[in-house]
Amino acid sequence: MSTAIATDLLQSVGVEISIFVITLALAAAFHGVPFGKKSSCSSQMTPPSSHHKKTVQAEQGKTTGAAQIGNHGSRTPIQHNLAPAQAQSSGTSKKIKLILDRASWRQDAEAVSIYEEMKANGEHTDIKDSMGQGKQRPADVFNVLVQCAGRLGRPELVGGFLDDMVSARIDRSLGFYESAMKMLASKKCYKEALSVCTRLEADGLEPSPVTLSCLINFAVESGESDRAIGFFNRLASTGMPSIRAYMTILRVHSRRHDWSRSIALLRDMQERQCLIDTLVLNIVLATGVAAGQLDATVAVLKEFSQIKIADVISCNTVMKGFAQQKEIEKAIQLLDEMCKMGLKPNAITFNTVIDAAVRSSCIADAWRVLARMRDAGLAPDKFTCTTLMKGLQDGATSEQLTVILDLLKNVTADCDSSLCGVLFRVVIEAAAQVNEPALTARAVAQMREQRAMLSSHDYSRLLQVLMNGQAKHSSPPWSRSVRQQAPLEATRSVRVH
Repeated sequence: MSTAIATDLLQSVGVEISIFVITLALAAAFHGVPFGKKSSCSSQMTPPSSHHKKTVQAEQGKTTGAAQIGNHGSRTPIQHNLAPAQAQSSGTSKKIKLILDRASWRQDAEAVSIYEEMKANGEHTDIKDSMGQGKQRPADVFNVLVQCAGRLGRPELVGGFLDDMVSARIDRSLGFYESAMKMLASKKCYKEALSVCTRLEADGLEPSPVTLSCLINFAVESGESDRAIGFFNRLASTGMPSIRAYMTILRVHSRRHDWSRSIALLRDMQERQCLIDTLVLNIVLATGVAAGQLDATVAVLKEFSQIKIADVISCNTVMKGFAQQKEIEKAIQLLDEMCKMGLKPNAITFNTVIDAAVRSSCIADAWRVLARMRDAGLAPDKFTCTTLMKGLQDGATSEQLTVILDLLKNVTADCDSSLCGVLFRVVIEAAAQVNEPALTARAVAQMREQRAMLSSHDYSRLLQVLMNGQAKHSSPPWSRSVRQQAPLEATRSVRVH
């Protein structure tokens, strides 16, 4: 009985075991794993033996040559050392983005501050590697920093940025340099802009014609005339310079009184068929006068008068040369020729001719020119008076002094009080010399009426002249007015009351 039960139980268990085994086999076959072999997944999940670990480490050491010594002397695989470098690169990228973001919002001080922090930590040299191959290039970051420095009014930072670009091996294009120079020029930092140009040339780059034209102005503004001429010559070798560039260099030659280069530049403009206007002509004429090349200057004036380019200013410029060289006859001749050329002389023209007459000690000619000035409908001004009064030192007539007093009524409004006082002192002294008490009294009264100021020196001098005249006349008309003047301190000016 018991034996039969055991037999049935074994048979039942055997059937179930068989079913279980068959199920496992079907499952294994369904997943593509051969029955009776270990799966790859199970082998991967199996912990490696210590011998296997050493083998892997040895292979990694041979492949990368990297095994770092830890704090306790144990070797660490190289992949554990990549994390700090990646973190640093990520941090640099974030700071670069912050710089660009702050700059876009015109938060220039913050943008520069972030970069200065990067530089202090040595991160600025990683900018090139951190930016990769994106749309924005490493030079764009420094271009932004340059613009920030300009808006902050800190142009001295630009040189440091350029040095950092060199140390970080970041390429600097012509456009980058020109943008920096444009910013510096807008802030009138011309020396700094020229310094950027020096770096540009050191990098083997050549400024564009437009940039060369600007560099001419930068050099002139910085007082580097030779460099300006050098830029101009380079510009001229590439094509015809602009009229502005020509005029800038003509002014450089004019300040140097360099007539030969000025006339050569004028002829170059003619050969290139560049527009020559009165401004260009007058600069050249002024250079000739200043250089003492008066005959050559007159020839240029006549040449351009024939083609209707010379104007009144051109004639006045040459007239000034005649006055300086005391050529009164040539001055009057040019005055006559102006009328034939259809040019109307102005007050400056007549004043210059009067000056030429006075310098030439031809006082009669000076008064004749004054008459022509009035006939032309021009009112004498303070320059006319001061020039005529220079001729009073050699003596004057009562009629001439009367004319000057009449002129003083109209011109003293444009004079400062001290100049007005000097004019009256000269007239009163001249009147005292011709022994015309009534004329002297009129001059003193007019001086009081117009409230002319006298320096203490002029007052003492005038008082001495009047007192000497008083000795010749028992009671001159002006004596009471003079005696009413109180003694004055030597360092003060006085007003005649």
